[in-house]
Order: sequence, then C-alpha cells, then structure tokens
Amino acid sequence: MKDPYWKTAISKVEKNQILIRGYPIEELMSSCSFGEVVYLALKGELPKGNEGILVEAILVSCIDHGLHAPSVNATRFVASCGVPLQSAVASGVNAIGEIHGGAIEAAARLFQDSLKSNSIDLDQLAPKLLLQYRENKKRLPGFGHPIHTEDPRAVRLLQLAEQHKYHRRHCALAEAIRVASGDYFRKPLTLNIDGAMAAVISDLEIPWQYGKGFFIISRSVGLIVHAVEEMTQFPPFRKVPLEDVHYVGTSRRKVPKSKKDVSKNRLG
Repeated sequence: MKDPYWKTAISKVEKNQILIRGYPIEELMSSCSFGEVVYLALKGELPKGNEGILVEAILVSCIDHGLHAPSVNATRFVASCGVPLQSAVASGVNAIGEIHGGAIEAAARLFQDSLKSNSIDLDQLAPKLLLQYRENKKRLPGFGHPIHTEDPRAVRLLQLAEQHKYHRRHCALAEAIRVASGDYFRKPLTLNIDGAMAAVISDLEIPWQYGKGFFIISRSVGLIVHAVEEMTQFPPFRKVPLEDVHYVGTSRRKVPKSKKDVSKNRLG
C-alpha cells in the first residue's frame, strides 16, 4: 500500500514549536549566524568549526554584479510593469540557468567526481582535464570571465578558505587547473567566483546539487534591491528602444485572395 504521508527530515512545526533539523528556531536565532544555519539546513548538522564563516562569505560574494547580469535585467524589466515585488524577483531567479549561475553546480560536480579517490595526483589530473575540455571544445565550468582577468571575489574566497583550514583537495585542484591552463589555451584561464565557490563547497563536503542554490540565495538580495530601485526611482514600463529593434523577416507582401495564391507568397 502506498504511504499516504508527505515526509521531511528538514523541519517540524507544531503549536508553539518550530524545529529546524531538530533545533528550536528561537535558539538558532540567538546563537547562530545565518551562514551556520544555512550550513545546518543543507548538511543536517551544525558546523563544528568555521564552516559558517565560509558559507557567509560565499553568500556575500554573489549578492550583485551590475545591471548587465541577465537576472537583474529580467527583474528590472518586469518590475517596471507594475507587478508585485515577488513577481519581479521571481523573474530574475527564473533567468538563472546553465549559462548564468549554473557553472557553480557544473564545476562542483566536476571537482567532486574527479576527486572521488584520495589517491589521485592533482598535478596529473589538472592537465588531463584541461586537455579533455580543449579537445572536446567545451568551456571549462568555473573558469574565464568577460570582465575580470583576476576575479577579486574568487581570490578572497580562497584566501578565507585557507585561513579557516578548508583549502583542501578541491580548492587545490581548482588552483592547479588555473596555473596549468596557459599551456592548453591561448592564455591562462581566470578562476572565477563560480569556480571558487564550487571548490570551497566541495571542500566543505556539500553536495554539488546545492551549487546553484547558493547563487539563488545570494543573488535574490540583489534582485530585491534592484526591483525596488526600479519601482521607486524610474518611470514605469521599461522597454527596448525602437531604433534598436531591427526586423530581419521578409518584406511586405499581400494577403492572398484565395488558397491557390498562397503558394505564390511562400518563402523559398
């Protein structure tokens, strides 16, 4: 017989009590940072060390990256249409995909799958991965950036990981790839914030499936402030200027008077 109940190990709510992974929420509120509670929610246990500090650093690193980001564009366009705040923010979150924000998940999966065995030599693995991606003409997730030649967020995050004793094999692999990349591509690859985040969450033993989730949590704050700024500081109805829209279809033609004339107006 099919079990009729919905089940969860995340939270329990009953009269006058809210438990998150077994801990009363009012105790978490007074004793733990947001980063520590995020770690608890994802891992099921509170941090034993400074994991919460690194989680918070990750969340700060992605909070915003300018108006040109697709998620921000989507949020501001929708925010200008007179919708509720949550609709505008949801539009931005829905723009987060494989191309925008998805590299964290892909890079974390690559790092974690590549280092399933502790006996793997990083100095041999990094060139192997670089050669593989070059031969397949695929972009290496977590590397490269259209603006930064050295992503300051990635640099600082790895410094914090080392400072708090979580710069381990996954972080070392990310840096080994960066160092060796100049031998396999036209120029050395930039380790971007997606790659640094992927390496750090991997060394925190957080499953790669949560990679995009970190970006969603962090960027949602930026989307909220962009939405409110758009709603309160600018005229409504954001649009593409007409002079920037170029029609590339067929030239003007007449609607046929009969079915027999339809074929005469078909393209090609």
